[in-house]
Amino acid sequence: MRARITRRPVQVAAIIVATLGAVYLSLYTYARVDHYLFPGNEVSVPAVPAYVPGTNIGVSVSLPGVSKSGPTPWTPDARLNILVLGLDRRPWEPEESSFRSDTMFVASIDRHAGRLQLLAIPRDTWAEIPYGNEPGVWAENKINAAYSYGQFYKYPGGGAAAAVAAVEHNFNFDIHHFVVIDWVGFVQLIDALGGIDLVVPEDISDFGTDVLDVFPGNTVKAGPHHMDGAQALGYSRVRVDGDIKRIERQQLVIRAVADKSISLGYLAKIPELWEAYRGSFRTDVQTAQIPGFALLARQVDLEAIETFSLAPALYGGVAVDGQLILLPNRDELYTIIDRFFADPRLRDEAPAIAIEYPEGQEEAARQALAHLETYGVPREFVHLKQAESPGEPGIFDLTGKAYTAGKLTALFDLRLLDPPVGLVAEGVDVLVRLGPDTALKSP
Repeated sequence: MRARITRRPVQVAAIIVATLGAVYLSLYTYARVDHYLFPGNEVSVPAVPAYVPGTNIGVSVSLPGVSKSGPTPWTPDARLNILVLGLDRRPWEPEESSFRSDTMFVASIDRHAGRLQLLAIPRDTWAEIPYGNEPGVWAENKINAAYSYGQFYKYPGGGAAAAVAAVEHNFNFDIHHFVVIDWVGFVQLIDALGGIDLVVPEDISDFGTDVLDVFPGNTVKAGPHHMDGAQALGYSRVRVDGDIKRIERQQLVIRAVADKSISLGYLAKIPELWEAYRGSFRTDVQTAQIPGFALLARQVDLEAIETFSLAPALYGGVAVDGQLILLPNRDELYTIIDRFFADPRLRDEAPAIAIEYPEGQEEAARQALAHLETYGVPREFVHLKQAESPGEPGIFDLTGKAYTAGKLTALFDLRLLDPPVGLVAEGVDVLVRLGPDTALKSP
């Protein structure tokens, strides 16, 4: 991290709110409550076996956490991954009770690219979740039950720790921090921003609940809207067309909140926003860590937020107790996760990278490949080749992939050099030529 502290305290505070706000607070749009649609929050029966629709017998579900090692773990130096949990807690209910995290998403900050990416985890995803109060004991259930199990069975660290364990176990990447949110302060937060502006793509109505009663005729018409907090909450919560479509609506709201957060009038809202959100969530981020977050916040481009969802890797199923569930297609799931963790700016360049290594240095080349993958360089963009003859070690940009070349210089103890006359590397955009003692670096 190379950012310098040059801003005044109020400006740093603004950055914290703009980034942690877009991650924690502003993305609070995900923290809607489904208690009108799904009354009751009692802990369900554990270890429910699933079956594929059209059958009447239980089958073993291939869960990612136990059947595939997954991608190379993403290190804290490369990514900061925050699990955001939106609970179904009513305002009058105590926090220590058992609640489902009916909203789950990962906010991941790519430290090198300066980009924020969001990965939605549908609430009905069938997964292995912690069961009981001892780590390492798992039960099959919807992933949104992990938090309630953790609270009910007094899992070490409570519901948030159980949810973190479930995500890490099933999807094989690290969670560095968590944020737990309920909907109590949602309206205040949006109203503190002065509302949000977004374009609704299609009409949506809900006459069976009061979720959309803040709109005329319980209908949100297609077209541009300025929504206050109550309206944004209703639009984020409505689920008449399923959880996947709701995620799409929530992503629209997230985009609108981010746009508003970086508007010119945002700085003036800092005191009001702080008062509105500081008691509305719980997190394991410590006060002493805030300066580090401020430095990181300065590098994040809030105008380039990317949203992902695991929904395309899931298909419908039914549990033996009749509840609808979403079963994972393991290969498709990891394709999405790999894309989610890829450096977005490098992904845009789609470079063909060759790592050329001296004879006898194949193991060093494989370590270099793993190092690149850790820092968001997709394996599909890289291939290894043994050098046919000795050459000067360095990084050579052959076709003008400037961002890729720059990133590689931050990951290897090598200089960016002009390609020598006569260098031919067909089908290669950037050549990384290793020496016998080339060291790896962390940016």
